[in-house]
Amino acid sequence: MNIAIIDDLNTDRKTITKHLHTYFSKHYSGIALFIHTFESGEAFLRVFQQDSFDFIFIDYYMDGLSGLDTARAIRAVDSSVILIFTTASRDYAVDSYKVKASGYLVKPILYGDFSEILSLIDLHQIRNRRFIEIINGYEKVKILLKDIIFCDISGHYVQIHTESLGLQRTRMTFSELVRLLKAYREFLVCYRGCLINMNQVHHIDDFTFFMNGGERIPLRKKEQHEILEAYSRFLFEKAREQYL
Repeated sequence: MNIAIIDDLNTDRKTITKHLHTYFSKHYSGIALFIHTFESGEAFLRVFQQDSFDFIFIDYYMDGLSGLDTARAIRAVDSSVILIFTTASRDYAVDSYKVKASGYLVKPILYGDFSEILSLIDLHQIRNRRFIEIINGYEKVKILLKDIIFCDISGHYVQIHTESLGLQRTRMTFSELVRLLKAYREFLVCYRGCLINMNQVHHIDDFTFFMNGGERIPLRKKEQHEILEAYSRFLFEKAREQYL
């Protein structure tokens, strides 16, 4: 999960980072966090692109571009990213709703308040809209992660087998594909040149994954037990989240 923290005070950036690690380790331990910090709205907007972040924490009061103006610039590009304001005063809480903010945290930020705000956000919905973008021939194609069944290689191409878009092919190495998907816990390498979406597994039998699309994906013999353990951990964390 990609998260941005925009705050001109290093101590506050560290506090939010600490709270994020605490919250996700407690409630969503299987999710990898990639936290990016910025000292100003200007610094953030220089690198910001649509769909590049899942959460953005924004300090309302900053030198230069204000938090509200930063949020307006974000909304001009991305209408769905989660925005959470942080501030030393409650006076401007109403303004946060003008940019469809999901929360408003008053400094000093206590973990209890932080946890309460995040508990109101539907993380499952966030994950369901994640996607990757590839080049298939001369066309850019966006593929929802939940739509991917499994991926394998054919020559110099990666083949992405999907539910709704059929077979998509793109010229990249398997290592590049693994790096692209490493942030998402649902993907598991079964053998050299093949990875699966564990959410798409129908059942497993005789060291073979039977996928929802009917495909059979064998496990690498030398690592069968490690792969099965990884799959079991994934199922446990997935079941655990349903009760949080």
